[in-house]
Amino acid sequence: MLSVAAAPVQGVGRADHIISLYEQLRAQHSRAPSPEVNALFADLVRVCVHADARDVESALADPRIIRVRSDLIRLCAEGESLLENAWAHQVLTAADPHAQAAAFPYLGNYEQLTRLELHALAAAGHRLEATRGVCFIGGGSLPLSAMLLSQATRAHTTVVDRDVEAVKLSRRFVDRLAEAEQITVVVSDATSAPDMARVTAGCDVVVVAALVGTTRAEKLAALRAIGTSIAPGTYVVIRTADRLRALLYPTVDLGDVHDAGLVLDVVLHPYGEVVNSVIVARRH
Repeated sequence: MLSVAAAPVQGVGRADHIISLYEQLRAQHSRAPSPEVNALFADLVRVCVHADARDVESALADPRIIRVRSDLIRLCAEGESLLENAWAHQVLTAADPHAQAAAFPYLGNYEQLTRLELHALAAAGHRLEATRGVCFIGGGSLPLSAMLLSQATRAHTTVVDRDVEAVKLSRRFVDRLAEAEQITVVVSDATSAPDMARVTAGCDVVVVAALVGTTRAEKLAALRAIGTSIAPGTYVVIRTADRLRALLYPTVDLGDVHDAGLVLDVVLHPYGEVVNSVIVARRH
């Protein structure tokens, strides 16, 4: 989950600025954390978050932005994965892993997004204290969001990712920082209905991370697998993006949520520092 420090963008045109940052990120030998890479991503997020309606409309209509949009999302996904991987290793090798995890620079943004999701669930009718189980799909190697949800609900949480190496790292992270009986980390494919039926069994809340599928087709395949696997009444929290933030993360089409057999309850688009939007739907 990319994040941003509060600072307006002035001067150069929004689309020009985005294209310049895209070209600089693309030219990097690696999108792994470094002072230069970190600064480029931070600037990109600021450009996309602090935009008025006219900026959004003109930038999204710019042919250059349209041409590079999918590749820009790919670069952002790569950068986020490498950032979380690096921090997972830092935490695991630290003398005080809890203190190191607390020093993660974007922890506050993860906490804000989690609060938004919990409030959105409440608005949809879910009683937090009655949560039986949570399944977090797309937990990656640094399962902070899943851990925050587990702490808030006090329910058993299953963290899912299809990347075997990410799951191995995530398991070590959970072993060091969480109650072993509270969180389970497993390898599963979000587009496999049998896999989703297995990992969501007994869960009344399923969270779909923003990078579960980076194209509309991949998103729809995952949502259909989830929608056909979960029990009636299960809430599905889907992370997406809106406005220029959709240059940082792939968007979820609301029609595809319906096509996956889910009924929409809440759609929340933050205008503050939280980058991701939140959709809450249910299986009838």
